[in-house]
Amino acid sequence: MKISFQATVFNDTLFVDGGEITTFNSTEDLHVTLSTTVDTIDLSQRFNIGNSELWKHIAKNTTASKLGPPSLNDGAIFSNGLSLWLYGGARNSLESRTDNTIPPNGIWRYDIAAGQWSQPSPGGDPVERLYRGTFTQARNSTAFYLGGIKSPLGDAVFYGEFESEEHLVQGLLLFDENAQSFSNVSTTGLNLHGTANDGFLTCIETLGTQGVLVAFGGYTNIPAKSTNFRFDDAEEFGLQWPMQNITVYDIATQSWYRQKATGDVPSWRYNGCSVVVTAADGSSHSIYVFGGWGPLLAGTVYVLSIPSFIWIRVPLEETQRYRHRCHLMGQNHMLVVGGIKPNFTHGRGPIDFHAGVGSCDHDPKFNQGLGIFSLNNHTWTTDYDPVNGAEPYQVHPSISKVIGGNTTGGARKLFPDNGFSSDALRDLLGVARQEATETAPSPPANSTLGPKPASPPSTQQPLSIGAIAGIAVSLAIFAVLGLGLIWFFKVRGRRHHQHTTTDSKADQIKASIAQPTIPIEADAGPAAHEVPSGDREESLARMYQSHEMSDATARYEMPPTLGNQGMPSLHELPGSSEPAELPDLTQPHHEGQ
Repeated sequence: MKISFQATVFNDTLFVDGGEITTFNSTEDLHVTLSTTVDTIDLSQRFNIGNSELWKHIAKNTTASKLGPPSLNDGAIFSNGLSLWLYGGARNSLESRTDNTIPPNGIWRYDIAAGQWSQPSPGGDPVERLYRGTFTQARNSTAFYLGGIKSPLGDAVFYGEFESEEHLVQGLLLFDENAQSFSNVSTTGLNLHGTANDGFLTCIETLGTQGVLVAFGGYTNIPAKSTNFRFDDAEEFGLQWPMQNITVYDIATQSWYRQKATGDVPSWRYNGCSVVVTAADGSSHSIYVFGGWGPLLAGTVYVLSIPSFIWIRVPLEETQRYRHRCHLMGQNHMLVVGGIKPNFTHGRGPIDFHAGVGSCDHDPKFNQGLGIFSLNNHTWTTDYDPVNGAEPYQVHPSISKVIGGNTTGGARKLFPDNGFSSDALRDLLGVARQEATETAPSPPANSTLGPKPASPPSTQQPLSIGAIAGIAVSLAIFAVLGLGLIWFFKVRGRRHHQHTTTDSKADQIKASIAQPTIPIEADAGPAAHEVPSGDREESLARMYQSHEMSDATARYEMPPTLGNQGMPSLHELPGSSEPAELPDLTQPHHEGQ
C-alpha cells in the first residue's frame, strides 16, 4: 500500500505524487519502493476500484539531459487545472541511509497541456521546504499549507548545520497559483503553540467574503523544539490537539477563532483525512472525518456539523485506516486514496499480524488502495458513476436528526451548545443574531441578540433591577389599598346597620322617659332598683351626641355583645383623649357611685 504521498483532485482528475509502497514478506522483512511518477485517475468516467487499468502516469524525468522533480515524502500538491505544483516533502529515512543528497529548496511546476516540468522562482514571502503539514486548496486557485516540520532530510541548508534536528514551525502558507506567489500568515491564534502537524484542514468557500479554513486534530509542540515524533509519542497528552478544539480562520481578515465542539466527539487522532460538503440551502456544512491513528483507534466515520459545532458519529462498521488522503469526488462521494490498515504491533506496516504472518491489508473496500464512500447514503461502495456523483449532496438522516431539517437543509440547530466563542465568529459563519427556533438551542446568555431579518428592529430595552423593584412595590401598595377599600365599605355598611338599630332602640327609650321610673331587672341579683330619671337622661343625651357626630370627629368601639338594651359600653368624645364610660344600665345604680 502507498503511504507518505500527496494527492489532490481538480477538474475531475486525481493526481497522486511521491510516497512509498511498503510491503512485508513472509519473514516479516520490510521492503520500501519509492514512487517516481505522478499517478492519475480520470474521475469523469465510470469505474470500479478493482480495475488495474484505471491508473495513468506522468513521468518526472522528462529527458535524459533535464531532470524533473525529486521524489519526496509527505509534501503537498496543488492544481489549478492548467498546472500541477509540487511543494515540500523530505527524503525517505531509509533511502537517506545510502544517499545523503538533499535536493535544493524550491517548488516544481508541471504544465499539463505541454507535458513539461519546470522550476520557477515564486514571488512573495520566502519559504523553506517543510513536510507533514496539512494542506488544502480553494477553487479560486489559492492553496493553503498549515504548519509542518523543518527536517534536515528536506532542507539542504538545514541538513548541513551542526546537530540539526527536526522541529515544528509556525505559519500558514498561502500560495496564489495564478500569480505564483507565496505569503506567510502568523498562526499564533491557531492553538496553544501556533503549530500543527498531520491534522485535519478543510476550506468552506461559501462562508465569509473569501471563505474560511477549519482546522483540528493532529499534534502540536513548542516551535523550534526538537520533535522526533514517533507513534509511541501519541500517548503524550501534551502533544495532542484535541478533536473538540476547533479553530476557524477567516481568509479575508486573517483572523483566527477558537470554538469548543460538543456531541459525540471522536477520540484524538492524526494522519486521517476529511472532506466538506454544504447543504443545498447553505444552512449547514458537514465535515466528514475518516480514520487516523491514535491511542484509541476507531475506523468509524464522523461528521463535524458547522455552524453548530457538534460531532455526529455515522453508524457504520469499523473500517480502520490511516496515512491516507480523502477528496470530494463529484458532489456526493468521498474518495479515499492510499493508506494502510493500522495495528499496534507495527505502526508503519500495512500488515494485520492477527490475521496471520504475511497477510497484507486486502480489504475489498480498498482494492488498489481506493475506497468510495457515498455521502448521500452513508455506505461504502466499489463502483462510481459520475452521473450519480453529479447529483446534489443530500443531508443524511443521521445528521438531520441531530441538527434538524431535511435532505436539502433547513438546519434548526445553528448555535453551539455552549454558545459561540465570539459574536464575530457567529457573524462570520452567517448565523443571524436570533436565528434559533423552537427546536434549536437557546443562544448563549452573553450573546448580543438582535431581531430576525424579517422583523423591524426592536427599541425596547430590558428592565433594570430598580424598575422591577418599583413595579413590585407599586403592585403591593395597590393590593393594600384595594383590601382597605373593601374593608372600609364593609365596615361602613355594618355601621349603617348598627346606627339604624340603635335609633330604633333609642325611640323606645325616649318613650319610657315620660315615666317617673323604669324598673330594670338586673342579670344578676334578686332585687330591682330604680334609676333616677335625671341621671338616665344625661346618659342618653351623651349617647345621642356621640352617634350624631361625623366619622371624622367620632370614634367608637363596639363591644362583642350589647346587653339587654344593645347599648355600647365605651365612647370616645370629641376633644377627649380618654374614652368616657357610660353607666351600665344592666346593673343596679346607686347615688354617688
